[in-house]
Amino acid sequence: MNLFQYVLILLVPLLGVNLYATLAELDLLMQVSQLLFIPGILGIYLKQVKKPDFNAVIFISLFFIAQMNEIFEKSENLSLASLFLFIVAYIFLSREAIRNTERETASKRMLLYFVLLILVIFYLLLTHVIEIKTYTSSTIEFAGYIIYYLNLLILGIISLIYYLNSYSKKSVYFITLVLAFIFADVFRDTANFYIKDSAILITGNLLWFTGLSFSLLFFLTPERKLRLMNLI
Repeated sequence: MNLFQYVLILLVPLLGVNLYATLAELDLLMQVSQLLFIPGILGIYLKQVKKPDFNAVIFISLFFIAQMNEIFEKSENLSLASLFLFIVAYIFLSREAIRNTERETASKRMLLYFVLLILVIFYLLLTHVIEIKTYTSSTIEFAGYIIYYLNLLILGIISLIYYLNSYSKKSVYFITLVLAFIFADVFRDTANFYIKDSAILITGNLLWFTGLSFSLLFFLTPERKLRLMNLI
């Protein structure tokens, strides 16, 4: 079987269970369906490569531990532990992108485009974090979310720099997975904190599965530029 068939066999049943659990408000089943998807992704990755990449294995492993911790979290400390694990996981994801980025001289038009995109992302995340503040139980928890979303903002900046420099299939996968994870977290927090709506949670979960699927494609795809561009 090829890569697409492996991902499809793994994704379809777990996505179906996740959709059912979300509509039925079975939170534990919903989280378990997501948790099982992560080792499946790691298994497909290890089957496809002869020499596993350190960043890929650590990222997926930390992502699994953080997701598992979310299932058992019953206190503020465990919640902060999950945020910390996700932050470290995203650092290893960033390392892979940075390793493949060759910075070039930027044109003024591309610099303007880059700055505007960053400002838009910053504004959206800032607005979301401000909304969360009302619903967090302590200053420490709110500070954890600030650091977490700051990390996501940095990840978004790295993805734009990588994409604008490289314009490769690998960079397209990276910017897609980063945007999927960012908006998945925004939708998840929106549903959990201040708008209890199953449609929002389903959208967030779909983006979560999308982000993890594209992370597999990102780590499996070699870096090859589609065309030479004089960008950032």
